[in-house]
Amino acid sequence: MNSTISYWNLTGNKTHYPRLDKSISADVLIIGGGIVGVTCAYCLAEKGIMPVLIEAGALADGTSGNTTGKLTVQHDVIYYKIAEKYGLKAAQDYFSSQAGALDFVKNAAEKEKIECQLTSNNACIFAVNNEELDTLEREYKTAKKIGIDAQLRINPDFPPGSKGLLSYSGQYVFHPVRYIDGLAKAAADKGAVIYCDTKAVKLEDGELKKIRCEGGITVTAKHVVMATQYPFYDGANLFFTRLYPKRAYGIAVRAKREWPEDSYINVGDPARSIRTHIEKGERILITVGESHDTGRGYGDMAKHFDNLLKFADQTAGAADVIAGWSAQDYDTPDELPYIGRISDNSNIYAATGFRKWGLLSGTLSGMLITDLIINGNCRYEGLYSRTRSDITSSFKKAFVGTVNPVIELVKSKLEGTRGIEGLQPGEGRVIRFGGEKAGVYRDDNDNVTVIDITCTHMGTELNFNSAEKTWDCPAHGGRYNTDGKLLEGPPKDSLKVLFKGTYKDFLDKY
Repeated sequence: MNSTISYWNLTGNKTHYPRLDKSISADVLIIGGGIVGVTCAYCLAEKGIMPVLIEAGALADGTSGNTTGKLTVQHDVIYYKIAEKYGLKAAQDYFSSQAGALDFVKNAAEKEKIECQLTSNNACIFAVNNEELDTLEREYKTAKKIGIDAQLRINPDFPPGSKGLLSYSGQYVFHPVRYIDGLAKAAADKGAVIYCDTKAVKLEDGELKKIRCEGGITVTAKHVVMATQYPFYDGANLFFTRLYPKRAYGIAVRAKREWPEDSYINVGDPARSIRTHIEKGERILITVGESHDTGRGYGDMAKHFDNLLKFADQTAGAADVIAGWSAQDYDTPDELPYIGRISDNSNIYAATGFRKWGLLSGTLSGMLITDLIINGNCRYEGLYSRTRSDITSSFKKAFVGTVNPVIELVKSKLEGTRGIEGLQPGEGRVIRFGGEKAGVYRDDNDNVTVIDITCTHMGTELNFNSAEKTWDCPAHGGRYNTDGKLLEGPPKDSLKVLFKGTYKDFLDKY
């Protein structure tokens, strides 16, 4: 099993756009080539505005290309929670906005003739005990009140052992990488300019925004869209207190038995999300779950893949694992994303906090931000605004989300280190090197890299993720590879490399 490349990236061909090699100006600059950025570029180009989009790697390299590939308005159980916090009208607006994004994907795929295996199905959420069934019933009652075509079944035949099943009709699944690539091509055909391998490192606010990129080049723009999952420019929003990083894992398997082609997710923990994908006539079972706070999945991280494989085997008999991967996303205090301006009257926009439902919420973000840029306002602006009462409506969660990083910072400084005896290829450890705490990794070719594991965001010490061979921050979700290169999250800088050489040289130096 390849535990680093998603099934979608494994099977989807990507158009690789050139690297930006000179300083330029643009009316609108979009930073990030996932579902948010590409949708925004397409929508703007359709309106006659020619945006520039820059992406640090390749399109859909981030979370967009590491999802389940579901397009559904059923975002776990969400509607009764919104109704309780903000009223039934807010729950109705959430449904209407997400349904509009669903229609957008369907219409864009048809109009642009994007071959992305877009398939209609039912999105189902199931309960395995009476307490979860009570939750489903509350969600069902709210769904019916706001006009969702939902059905509640008691003791369904599938998934095995279910007490209840809440089903939403008229939802979709697709191949997200093929869709994003197709939509990007359509955006480029309409005038959008796309650059890959172009990493933004700093944003300077002002009447005109100046974005500095690696290599010393700059982009000057009137409007800047941060489609980067985690906003790399904060303004005065303190996003690090309002965004809680989570990791989840996925596998794609060939199965032995037939199973219903609808999509399924469970109410409780640990998360289990499954769907069917048809590739060249072959049925592939996609299984995603095992969510945990980033940097806090202690022990053997590879167990997450093992647990998903066991569930896939119980569900349909796992014959062959094709791919395994993981993704990071961010939760918010009230479970609604932030979409819009980063401050009143600002021409800088952010979209984040999708809670693992970013394919649809990301599409919606591109649509809404386009309206803000062109019209100065958009429908649903208040619902997704950073100024809503998310902290007061969800005080306990906000308090825990703010305090936990501080606890992790202190705890990381107090945690002990290990020796190097028995360090195996593929293993990472926290050790003492030169009298300071450091991280050591020994690769399969017997080369060793030692890095300073102090996160460059706020100084928390990193933990080694054995499943993905990364160094992860338990405070705010910064992630680095074993060479110290920044992968994702709020940090702006990579880690300092203290030693790089053969295992023998390392032993001599240690």
